[in-house]
Amino acid sequence: MSGRNGRRVCATVGVIAAVGCASAAQAAPAAMVTEQCDEHQAFVEGDDAAVAARLPKRYAAVRARGSGAPLLFVRAIRCRAITIDDETAPGTMASYGVVIQSPDGRGCASGAPGIGSAKGDVPDACNWYVLSWLADDRRIVRWLRQRTPGFPVEHSDRLAFRTGPFDPNIGGAPFAFAADGFGIEATTRERPGEIAVRGGYWRDTPQGSVKVAFSTEDITSGDADGRVTAAAGTELAALLGAPERPYVPGYSSFAAERWERGVYRKQVVEPEGAGFAGSCAVKGDVRFKPPATTTEAALEYTYDAEGTCSGTLDGREVSEAPVTIHTGGRSYGSCNRAQTTSPGQATIAFASGEVVRYTFDFVSTSTEIDFEVYGERSGTGNGHGTFLTERTSPDVAAQCRGEGVSQIPMDMTLETESPLVNDRPEQRGGSPSGGGRGGEPSGPRRAAARRRALRLLVSPGAVNAGRRKTLVFRVTTADGAPVRGAVVRFAGRRARTGAAGTARIRMVVRRAGLRRARATKPGFRAARAAIVVRTRASPSAARVPSAAL
Repeated sequence: MSGRNGRRVCATVGVIAAVGCASAAQAAPAAMVTEQCDEHQAFVEGDDAAVAARLPKRYAAVRARGSGAPLLFVRAIRCRAITIDDETAPGTMASYGVVIQSPDGRGCASGAPGIGSAKGDVPDACNWYVLSWLADDRRIVRWLRQRTPGFPVEHSDRLAFRTGPFDPNIGGAPFAFAADGFGIEATTRERPGEIAVRGGYWRDTPQGSVKVAFSTEDITSGDADGRVTAAAGTELAALLGAPERPYVPGYSSFAAERWERGVYRKQVVEPEGAGFAGSCAVKGDVRFKPPATTTEAALEYTYDAEGTCSGTLDGREVSEAPVTIHTGGRSYGSCNRAQTTSPGQATIAFASGEVVRYTFDFVSTSTEIDFEVYGERSGTGNGHGTFLTERTSPDVAAQCRGEGVSQIPMDMTLETESPLVNDRPEQRGGSPSGGGRGGEPSGPRRAAARRRALRLLVSPGAVNAGRRKTLVFRVTTADGAPVRGAVVRFAGRRARTGAAGTARIRMVVRRAGLRRARATKPGFRAARAAIVVRTRASPSAARVPSAAL
C-alpha cells in the first residue's frame, strides 16, 4: 500500500495512452512484453540430493511419475521483439531450475481472463524455481535485478538458438540450443490450436521472494523428444546427476511452444497484512481513441469510475469504503472483441488517502470484459466488466456501424486472490508505499519521520490541454498540518505556499500527457503529485460500444 505521504498523488488522476499514475512513479518498468517468440522447454529428471541442497524447504519439487525423481526444467526462448520501458529489441533467454508445486495455488490456467480465479497446479508444469537465468540483452538483466539484485540472472553473448524445417526422416523439426556449459537437442512436433497459459518463475532473494509471472493468450504448443547435456563440474550437471538426461515422457508434450505476445511481470511477495485484499464494485465511463467501429484497430482507452471497496487495507478492516478507479492503456480490437496489447496501468484511490497501484490485462467479447490484475509489488486478482448498464445508450450498435463511438458506460467488479501491494519507498525514489505506513520506522522514529515528510495534493487532478486553468496545490505534513513557505514547481512555473499551506498556479498546459508537480522545503522530504493533461474531447463524442476497448 501507499504511505500517506503523497497518497493522493494518483487520487484524482486519469490515465492516458497507457501512461498512468502507477507507471509514472514506478522505479522499475511494470512488465516485460515479448512478441513473436519461440520457446523450447525440456523436462528431465534430477538428482534428489542435489535438488534438495538448492531448493528452499518451503518449496516442494514436482516428481516424475514412476521414478519419483525431482523434475527439472531447462528452457530457451528467442523473441523477435522484447519491450522494456518502451524500448524494443530482439532477444534470447535461457533458464534452468526445479519444477515446483504451486506456491500460491495458481496453475497453468489460473487467472486467465474469462476463466477467473481457477486454482490448482494442473498440469503441474507451470511453476518453476529458478537457479540460473541467462539473457543476451542487458536490459533484461537490469530489469530482473532492479529492486532484487539477488535474482540469479547473468548476461551472455553466447546463446545459440537453432530451429529447422520439418524433416520426414526424423518425424519432426530439429531443434538445438547451446549456452556456456549446457545444451538441448530435440525433435519437435507442433500441435494446432492456441490456448491461454499462466506460469510463475520463483526465487528467494535477500530482498524477498520473487515471482516473475508469465501470461499469454495465444500459445501454440507441441511435443518433443530429446536430451539435455551439461558440462562436467557445472551446477546443471550436478542437478542432473549425469552428463545428460532424456526428456521425461508426458511432460515432453509441452516442450515446443510459440506465442505472438507474452507478458512477464516481476513481483516481490509481501508478508500477510500488507496492501489491499477484498472486492470492489465501481461504475464509470470508458473513453478511447480513435472511435471504435466494427473494424479491428489499435485503440487507446481510459476508464474513470467511482464506487466502493470492502476487505482489509494495510491490515485494517474496511467496509464499502468510497474509492475512485482510474485505468488506461492500449488494446487492439473493435466493437465486437478486443484485448490488451501491453499491460494497462491502474489505481484504486481510497477517500481516506491510500492509493493502490496495479497493472492488468483484459480480453473482451461482445458486451463482457474479463480482467487479470497484478499488484505493483505483489498480489493478483480478477475482474469483470459489462457494457450492458442502465446508462448505456440504445444506439451504440448503430454508432459502431457508422463513424464509431468514443465513450461508453461500464460497470466493473474486482476481487483479489492475494493482497495487492505497492512498491516500497526505497524502491521507488518517490512517495512511500508497501505494507503498513509505507515501510517507515516504527514508534517515535516513525512519528518523527512522518512530521518531516511533505504531502502534496492538487485540484483538479486532470485538465484539458490548451485551456487556461488555475491549479490549487496544498502542502501539508504527513499528519495533515499545513506547511507554510514550501515551494511548488509545475511545468516551469513555481509558487510558494501561504499560512494555509496552499499555492496557486494559473497557466495553459499545451502538451497532453501525465505531468508531475513537486513540493520542497528545507528540512522536509519532497513530495510529488501527478496531473493528467487530456486532449480536449469533442463535443459530439458519442457513447460507445460494447467491448470496443
